[in-house]
Amino acid sequence: MNSAGGSMLRIIAYITFFGFVASFTFFIYRFILTYRERFLKQAEAELEELYLGLRPEQLWILTVLGVTFGTFFFFLVTGFNLFMAALGALLGFFAPRFYVRFLKSRRWKKFDNQLVDGIVLIANSLKAGMNLIQAIEMVTKEMGPPISQEFGLALKENRLGTPMETALANMTKRVPSEDLEIVINAMNIARETGGILSEVFMNIAATIRERNRIKGKLDALTAQGRMQGVIMTLLPWILAGILYLIDPTMVRPMFTTSLGQILIGVIIVLEILGWFFIRKIMAIEI
Repeated sequence: MNSAGGSMLRIIAYITFFGFVASFTFFIYRFILTYRERFLKQAEAELEELYLGLRPEQLWILTVLGVTFGTFFFFLVTGFNLFMAALGALLGFFAPRFYVRFLKSRRWKKFDNQLVDGIVLIANSLKAGMNLIQAIEMVTKEMGPPISQEFGLALKENRLGTPMETALANMTKRVPSEDLEIVINAMNIARETGGILSEVFMNIAATIRERNRIKGKLDALTAQGRMQGVIMTLLPWILAGILYLIDPTMVRPMFTTSLGQILIGVIIVLEILGWFFIRKIMAIEI
């Protein structure tokens, strides 16, 4: 009787355990599906602005691969440490996002570099007798991306019934450029007050060109400080990697012991604070 009762209890325990595992697995599965849908919606809106040709599904796959690779890499390198494996998964999760952010930053910087030439082209087209829409069409035909893509999108909105002022205002919402805001605001003021647009555009181009010249000088003066910040941020990790290649047993306690993990956390916090203060010092507003 006792044997039968013990067997029954084991069966109940097994059923309970497998039921818990199945429920937990189903919960994780539903959570991943829900998060994937939200991730794809956000990525679609973000990637459409960049004209990268990168689909949201591809970014999702890169994120999954980053989490998988980061987890196994840190798990193996740190001697099967779960805490460091979780840290690797976190780094792998954010790596594709940082890549997209880098692409966005590069795109907007290129847009700013093209803006002066685009303004001059619009001004010359206006002097040649074209209206504003025709002048903007010249930018889309004669210049490359990203400025041609952004002005082309403004033209498409105008053809669909959106006033040109609204279409250009929408472009300032898509493109985080102070110079573009100056151009659009000055253009709207000139159109309301009856100013000559070609002269307005030429004056704005001269102003932006002078600002870019000053920015170039400031970048040259602060380049050494920025480089020092990058070197000081990467140097500890490069040295740790070299020491690990030379003598893994000497470096592994840094990742496998509680004290070592606390020290790594302190190092990361201090690195972030140092990088933040260096960026603040080197950032000079014009």
